[in-house]
Amino acid sequence: MRPLLDKLKTLFKPRGVKLVGDRLYVACVAQSRLPVFYTDYGVDDAIGARFELLTFHVGLVVTRLKSLDPADPRHEQAKETAQKLFDSFLLALDSTLREQGVGDLSVPKKMKKLGLVIYTRMKRWDDMWRDHSGLGAEADYAARTIFAGSDYDDEDAGEELDAGLISALTLERAQAFAIYAQAAQDAFRIDEALSGDLVWPNPAPLGNEAFIREFVLSGDV
Repeated sequence: MRPLLDKLKTLFKPRGVKLVGDRLYVACVAQSRLPVFYTDYGVDDAIGARFELLTFHVGLVVTRLKSLDPADPRHEQAKETAQKLFDSFLLALDSTLREQGVGDLSVPKKMKKLGLVIYTRMKRWDDMWRDHSGLGAEADYAARTIFAGSDYDDEDAGEELDAGLISALTLERAQAFAIYAQAAQDAFRIDEALSGDLVWPNPAPLGNEAFIREFVLSGDV
């Protein structure tokens, strides 16, 4: 009788967290591949920069899900969903490395390095949001990571660009991205995410920073 009851409970549970995690990953991939990031914002259309941009979007969703108050009845579901999203991300990276011809013996080593990079990025963005570090700090970090453009499967993967090497143009673009990043965080909704749906703000066109901020936050995009 007990196994039957367990099966019936499963039928009426919220959508399976693995399926939701997979859907969220697909949504993060789709957003990170928007052409505007590469054509307008100037993110390098290369494997390293694409990895950084995807890591940002996955990290935003994972950290927002995990930041839910433990007293909230959705806490466990959010925690499990965040883990499934993260697992989907790692599985996709593993598959990508193998498709690129990386040997079975080398994949674990490269995945360990990538895992450290991902953890570092997620924690840094989460810390900045929790500490309300501001657009300046976020722009600086985006310039040294997302806009650095290194190849993620090289030995130097994950190295942050020295601040002294950041051009004025790159910093301007990174400032625009920081505004987008803040809008993306503000737009996040826990219930939609737990259903496997994400609503992202459209990246605003580059231009005057005050105009960009008003344009993005107004919801006109």
